[in-house]
Amino acid sequence: MSVFEGISAKGFFHTKSSMLTVLLRSIIIFTVLVIGIRFMGKRTLGELQPYEFVIMLAVAELACIPMQDISISIFYGLVPMGVIIVLHFAITVLTAKSIKARRLLNGRPFIVIDDNGICARTLKKLNIDVNDLLASIRQQGCFSITQIKYGIIETNGAISLLKNEEAPAPNSIPVTLIVEGRYMSENMQIMGITQAQVEKVMSDNRLKLKDVLLMTADSGKVFIQPKDAKYIEVQVE
Repeated sequence: MSVFEGISAKGFFHTKSSMLTVLLRSIIIFTVLVIGIRFMGKRTLGELQPYEFVIMLAVAELACIPMQDISISIFYGLVPMGVIIVLHFAITVLTAKSIKARRLLNGRPFIVIDDNGICARTLKKLNIDVNDLLASIRQQGCFSITQIKYGIIETNGAISLLKNEEAPAPNSIPVTLIVEGRYMSENMQIMGITQAQVEKVMSDNRLKLKDVLLMTADSGKVFIQPKDAKYIEVQVE
């Protein structure tokens, strides 16, 4: 056997040993992660509180380091992961017993839709876009703000709705004409509505463009949500 063949064989067995080490590390870390996540409770990603989401990111990062770099002891990954999991348990107990701690770590729910419609100030405080709010309510089967009595943004970012059962569902999907004081020109063209017509509706209701948080149209009905007043419904021909 030549010198080069010996070096090649040695390199082969070294590579094989490294791959086996990575495999074993991956199995160990995966097992610890599964046990840890089971210990943390059954929640989907959308139900995580802010601090829980941070913990999940940190655990994922710690798990990757010892799996990718075999020169680092596996305990440098397992020990911090264990500490974080125990820390999560301690925080969960603390927030269950202390209202102040729960508000500090989780925040509190906010009403974003009430009898007056969309609460512009609350949206601004939560840094939520009107389009994102509309998308969230559509996912729960509501295509018009009038179909909702109350909408609450929970501490995990999900929205809960108390529906107005007396409100009729729109005959078609409402199309946005104005969002946060900006014309949606493309949508207006789709609906066959001119800017002059939209301006006339605003003028008839003593509103300016900057005062309108949301305006939608569907089947001869226009919905207007002023920034600081109750919503308006207008029948148009």
